[in-house]
Amino acid sequence: MEPEIETAPERRLVGFADAFTVETRHRIGELWQAFLKDAQHIRNRVPGALYGVSFSADGKGGFRYAVAVEVDPLPEQRPQRSCVVTLSAGKYAVLRRFAPIEELPRAFDEMFTEWLPGSGWCQREGAVFERYPDDPRNGPDGVAWEIWVPVQA
Repeated sequence: MEPEIETAPERRLVGFADAFTVETRHRIGELWQAFLKDAQHIRNRVPGALYGVSFSADGKGGFRYAVAVEVDPLPEQRPQRSCVVTLSAGKYAVLRRFAPIEELPRAFDEMFTEWLPGSGWCQREGAVFERYPDDPRNGPDGVAWEIWVPVQA
């Protein structure tokens, strides 16, 4: 595993968010389903990707997770129960894969327990997120996905 280090601009996302714990994270799929039903109502979408964003971790296994799309500019009117998430500008360690989505949790674990401790980089303030780019290969055999971790030297 060798993530690339990239510098990214600030991004604004609009989506749906909810609170989860390690015990309830299996329900994140339900949030994705609800979002995908209403995503077409989000104005000013930047085409090309969907996002899954983990933020507000409480240190006890609790966190918030949002399913979202990038927007530009931020629309004044948004779907009911939607939220705005800002991804900070700065350096990120980015792991890109085309694989079954079931491999994503293991890749997250490896990123934080194996790669990051020996990389010379430290996690900085900011949301960790998944990016699901449009890819013609997406289908039953796999999905293009990326893990973005905010880092600093």
